[in-house]
Amino acid sequence: MTKVQIMTHTKNPILALALFFMCMAHPALAAEGKAFNDSFSALDKSRWYVSSGWTNGTHQSCEWRDDAVSIKDGKLLLTLSDHGGKVLPIGCPELHTKERLNYGRYEARMRSAAGWGLNTAFFSYIGPPNGVPEWDEIDFEFLGITPTKVEVNYVVNGKIIHGKTVDLGFDASKNFHDYVFDWSKTGITWFVDGKEVYKTQAGAVLPRNPGSMFFSLWSGTAVEDSWMGKFTYTKPVSAEVVWARFTPH
Repeated sequence: MTKVQIMTHTKNPILALALFFMCMAHPALAAEGKAFNDSFSALDKSRWYVSSGWTNGTHQSCEWRDDAVSIKDGKLLLTLSDHGGKVLPIGCPELHTKERLNYGRYEARMRSAAGWGLNTAFFSYIGPPNGVPEWDEIDFEFLGITPTKVEVNYVVNGKIIHGKTVDLGFDASKNFHDYVFDWSKTGITWFVDGKEVYKTQAGAVLPRNPGSMFFSLWSGTAVEDSWMGKFTYTKPVSAEVVWARFTPH
């Protein structure tokens, strides 16, 4: 999953190493957040923390870089390129809200990146790097190898629960679409362009810890080839976010 994150993250034992790196680099989150609607006319650094200068483990072939996150034409631009730095030659973007968000509606209008070995993610996350022993997460993950699909998953106390691979009926890397997950004490429902695409079963064990809203774009190593395809850098690639919203329940 995306998930240490990422998990970002990922679906293998490398998670332990990813968590270690996150513990070293991620800041503590502030108290639970209130509703917001960010149109990204500028990057609000009082709301968003931009990751820079590390990688989440050997499953990731790029390094988080603050210069991989920018605002262009009134949109949040997330760019993976050969502008690396301290750890790896490939630089990639990740940012998250500084405040923890609880039960509510998480929304974004975005375009994912296309390409083998790429993962564009919109998700919530909380875990040990933030001083919380339980790793909880809720995901939209767009694999660049199959841009007409999206994976919806969630994590409860470190247990990855694979929800569904959704056939979108369109190429998520070509145009902007609306993605929403609605999280309550009784369930999680995922929506694409206003249509419900997956819902947790009644009585399912669910995430319970407030976390940050994340956006990221990263490339994998051979560890992830069977899932994401083999990544080979040829040119910069990007994902874009038009707006992001949170409405608490």
